Amino acid sequence: MGYNVGDVVHYYIIKVYEVHGVDPVEILHWKDLRWDLRLKYDWYFTYRAALLQVKYPKYRVDCKWGHEEAKEKALKQLLINKERAKRGKITEIQNKIQKAAANWCNLFPIEDDIIYKKAILKLERLKQELAELQNQLK
Repeated sequence: MGYNVGDVVHYYIIKVYEVHGVDPVEILHWKDLRWDLRLKYDWYFTYRAALLQVKYPKYRVDCKWGHEEAKEKALKQLLINKERAKRGKITEIQNKIQKAAANWCNLFPIEDDIIYKKAILKLERLKQELAELQNQLK
């Protein structure tokens, strides 16, 4: 099953092993990262891995990152961010509809325009999705 990058949290792990060792000597772990933060701070994770390689020159440094389902606090924050984004999109569309109605100068009423009808349908769909998100947050 596919996933949406906004529905999961990401982690980054750096482990230092002896050359033929099984147990790690040192571990650095970051979790509950949003995708944009994971990408933004990729340089930092690489830097920290390099520092560990300098600290342990004859050891093996493994870097691993991935994603997992959001739980508890991270899940709530994801839902809050989605709600905030929906509210912003709803406001944007409402403003565009109001502006289009105010500047309408064709012979037929704006309610007969196909693009206007699609915008109204999209606005209703977004409002319904916002209501579902608010129910999930409760």
